[in-house]
Amino acid sequence: MKLLKLICILFIAGLTSCNVVQYATVPVDYAPKLVFRTDTARILVVNHVVFDSTRMNKRKIMALKAAAYSAITGAEKELKLLPGVKISSIVDSVSFSANKDSVKHLAAKYKANYVLTLDAFNAGLVLDNVQYDGNAQIAYYSTKATVAFTLHESNGIFFKKFKGIATEPQDGRFGYSIDGAARNAALDALKDYLPYTITNYRPLYNQSDQLALSVRQILAGRFDVAFKVLNPIIDGPDPKQASRAAYNLAVVYEAQGDIDEALDLAKLSNQKQQNDYATTLIAALIKE
Repeated sequence: MKLLKLICILFIAGLTSCNVVQYATVPVDYAPKLVFRTDTARILVVNHVVFDSTRMNKRKIMALKAAAYSAITGAEKELKLLPGVKISSIVDSVSFSANKDSVKHLAAKYKANYVLTLDAFNAGLVLDNVQYDGNAQIAYYSTKATVAFTLHESNGIFFKKFKGIATEPQDGRFGYSIDGAARNAALDALKDYLPYTITNYRPLYNQSDQLALSVRQILAGRFDVAFKVLNPIIDGPDPKQASRAAYNLAVVYEAQGDIDEALDLAKLSNQKQQNDYATTLIAALIKE
């Protein structure tokens, strides 16, 4: 059972009154879209990237090598957390030289089921905007990184290509670092193999004593009590209250991970009486 937290947003109307909208924080866990073919996947990580010394100075190449290595280690760290995945690497963090051996040879040599190669990497500063403070100009930058991986099977024939991109705001007062963007770009590239969580913020109806009681139960994680409060209202004679109760109950089911039941309740809410909360929830649940 997931714990829901209370978020209150105050909308100030004039100087004397305000309306409090209560939100439930509903985390939704997503399983990886892709899985490895073997129960124990031994993945060898290899660098194929070569930086052109005729087009870049030594300092820039060193910075790019360090960031590319951060991208690789970030990918390794997340992949290691997957069940049955074992990671080994032959990437030299000092020279960061490209390995030219065949994938099939490396897989056999290191007894790997898969070989993950870093094929391309680039990163740098991007100007976001310029603001004027009196007579001074203040420039705001982000670091941007792009990566390309290929996941080869041990036979060297079958493979999948992945590309990732990430940006990270920077505060120039403390210098600039592209490592964070590099790691996030690697995770973006491999996201289909990684589980992730999205947190949804669902507004709740509380404009009656019974609805307010249901909100308190939902926010406390007492979903069984909330169900007992809301179910009679859904079957009651007031279509407006029934619609709102059905919506609140849809949030309860979403919080418990029952997306199908949550979608049915959100649709029932709109059938009882059309409302924006249910319409928005229906669209979100279809995507989930």
